[in-house]
Amino acid sequence: MDDDEKSLVDELPNDIFQNLTYLHGTGSNPGNRRKKADWVTKMATILSFVSWVVAFVVLIVLDRAQPEKHHLFTRFYNTEVREYWESPLLSVALMLLIAALAICIFAFIFNMLRMKRKTDKYKKSIIIIGGVTVIGIAFFLLNFGALIF
Repeated sequence: MDDDEKSLVDELPNDIFQNLTYLHGTGSNPGNRRKKADWVTKMATILSFVSWVVAFVVLIVLDRAQPEKHHLFTRFYNTEVREYWESPLLSVALMLLIAALAICIFAFIFNMLRMKRKTDKYKKSIIIIGGVTVIGIAFFLLNFGALIF
């Protein structure tokens, strides 16, 4: 190598070589020090999962609270069937919906804490379950508000 070539290479900053090795796959990205998910992203994922579980429990509670249906055995044995909504179970379902919404809000806050880079994204699951719970609470209050309050 000539002295001219050595001086040209020596004048280049070290960052350029690090970025070139990253682009060619021979090194690690010096700008991204995240090795794995930190506790904030893990917490957002866990809270999102918990809110989906709570929403599923709401569906089970609503199934138990709805009026019973007549079927072959109730007609054959002439048994009485409950024809009204169970208001205590409706109250439980509403409280669970509100709890699911609160969990979604906390998960969204945890997700927002991690939104520092262009590659960071909002979790669609949190937004979807949050919207579903808001719609569920509004539907619930419009249809069953008189039974609960």
